[in-house]
Amino acid sequence: MIMLLAFVQLLALESYSNGAVPPQPKSVTGTVTSVSGEPIPGVTVLIPGTTTGTITDFDGKYSLEIGDATQLNYSFVGLKTQTVEVAGRSVINVTMEEDAIALTEVVAIGYGTQTRREISGSVANISEKNFNKGVTQNAVDLLKGKVAGLTITQGSGDVTRDQTIRLRGTSSLTGSSQPFIVIDGVPGMSLSSVAPHDIESISVLKDASAAAIYGSRSASGVILVTTKKGKKDMSMVEYDGYVAFSDVTNVPDLLTASEWRDYASQNNVNTSGLDKGANTDWFDEIMRTGVSQNHSLSLSGGGKTSSYRASVSYLGQEGVVMDNEMERYNARITFNQKALNDRLDLTFTGAMTMRDYSPTDTRNFVLAYNMIPVYPVKNDDGTWFDTQEYDQGNPVRNITYNKFQNKNSIFYGNLKADLTLFEGFTAGINLLKQRSMNDYGQYLDSQTERGRNDQGFAQRTNWTSDKNLLETTLNYRKEMDSHTLNVLAGYSYEDNFYQNSGAQNRQFVTNFFGYNNMSSGENLRSGDVWSGANMNKLISFFGRVNYSYLDKYILTVSLRQDGSSKFGANHKWATFPSISAAWRVNEESFLKSADYLDDLKIRVGYGVSGNQDGIDPYRSLQLYGASGQYYDNGKWFRAYQISQNANPDLKWEETAMFNAGIDFSFLNSRISGTIEYYDKTTNDLLYTYAVPVPPYLYPNMLANVGSM
Repeated sequence: MIMLLAFVQLLALESYSNGAVPPQPKSVTGTVTSVSGEPIPGVTVLIPGTTTGTITDFDGKYSLEIGDATQLNYSFVGLKTQTVEVAGRSVINVTMEEDAIALTEVVAIGYGTQTRREISGSVANISEKNFNKGVTQNAVDLLKGKVAGLTITQGSGDVTRDQTIRLRGTSSLTGSSQPFIVIDGVPGMSLSSVAPHDIESISVLKDASAAAIYGSRSASGVILVTTKKGKKDMSMVEYDGYVAFSDVTNVPDLLTASEWRDYASQNNVNTSGLDKGANTDWFDEIMRTGVSQNHSLSLSGGGKTSSYRASVSYLGQEGVVMDNEMERYNARITFNQKALNDRLDLTFTGAMTMRDYSPTDTRNFVLAYNMIPVYPVKNDDGTWFDTQEYDQGNPVRNITYNKFQNKNSIFYGNLKADLTLFEGFTAGINLLKQRSMNDYGQYLDSQTERGRNDQGFAQRTNWTSDKNLLETTLNYRKEMDSHTLNVLAGYSYEDNFYQNSGAQNRQFVTNFFGYNNMSSGENLRSGDVWSGANMNKLISFFGRVNYSYLDKYILTVSLRQDGSSKFGANHKWATFPSISAAWRVNEESFLKSADYLDDLKIRVGYGVSGNQDGIDPYRSLQLYGASGQYYDNGKWFRAYQISQNANPDLKWEETAMFNAGIDFSFLNSRISGTIEYYDKTTNDLLYTYAVPVPPYLYPNMLANVGSM
């Protein structure tokens, strides 16, 4: 697939003012560049001790009225901050150098943060400056090729299909092996609910010692997303966008019409009734150049004690197949307020994601492959050409008249509060209310290959999912001489409610209504109308202790206990422990003189994490389902029988992982990297297997069967 990219980026910032108007304003201009001479947009130029400043434009240029100021401060994320003397100059050009991989860089680790030097588990952190640039349609695209052990694949060219993410391989036979997603401390979120433009950094918890704090849902690793927030005393408007084009470069090599006729002539093939005189490239008829566009706009700002950021994003994608397209709208607002002399920190986030998309009908690829090139798309009289030979039909007519439409929405509100009760001791609460909705409609036209056997087929389904979350935490941090101690304790309660309904019908007198008038169908069968609902709850207690001695010996211990309503009566609760240690060798006296060595750390860890996403609610219970009818007292009644065996011993899949690694950084971080070894085993795998009847009442059951 060839991607032709037009990328536009605009960054605008209004200047700041401290209210002081000098009697004779003095202006300073200049250009900020990197060590390679490239201009750097977005550098903050500020008069120290004031809020007067500006930001460099796309060409790295700036202009600022400085009054009687004698110094200017230049700062940018990932670059060394510089303070420059004005010394009477009106033109000041500055060259900024990359900052070393800051060992004091704050990294999200789950229910808190640590500096990079304090981390003893396997954690990768990717900040905005290191994200993939260009065509980034979702958060996953920012990470491709950035994290060792993280595999991201796109199974097809269908723009509506989610990408598959695997972190250190597969962890389940039947359940999800996708990493657990946490956005701004809210667990169990979707990456589609945040636009790439809104993301500040992404942390990936790779080993069980780091991920076990999330217990029952972290067997496949954890991805922590931190979004952008408003900055104090700064107002900013940002726009980001691109337009991209997609084409298919590898299509099946099939005979053209002339080649088909030559072959038939040379081999004495009777083409009577087959050759319609056309010259049709069926793949070309159903394919196109897909156009994609993305536009993001954000507004942020703040005062002394509050800040805000609001953003909207639009993504429109056309697939390379004519029936394949998607539109996505994201809106997000975050407001932060500090009170009680900064002891209380309140953050509210509201977000919305809406997707309207049409998945491609893969059946049309089969038809395009099988239809011979001498068949036309339409007959001479303008009617559609068609054939009812095996596995043949007109894919262009299918695409024109058959409809597959999906509408999906996610809305949520999140309130977080942290109160510092006394120095080093903070109590926090995290509340979430989320609703997800989906509406799907399908109509197969009675004149198309897909719908003619049913004389038209319509289906309409919808579902709604509600999630409520309450988390409370206590955090204590104490630094004593050579010792640093950080203790976390927390409680989590989550409930989920899901309901769905659907109907389908056949044999429509007219195709006019599509899937919007089910009752006009005349062939409603048993099982064509359905509905259902389920709920599940997860209760958790968790804790973590981080200890550091002399900033070179580091120990982290965590423990989480989860109780899930999904599992059998005998195994609803499970405990997930972890321990890790690190030795910062470069802090030892025998390496103090090694100026070339920035960091050298040896890590080792072991942990156990779980997976509850492999099963739906009620899979441990004996269930009944409708099965036939019985006759009694002159009437027929619906009959019910066992449709699922009970399994009170159904329990968690558990993944144990040992991890050892070395982190190194040399020559002012010009050379840096990580070497790791891990051994991962998943036990008590969930699998549905056949059982004898009797003694069981149903021929299969879900159970824990093995390891991998």
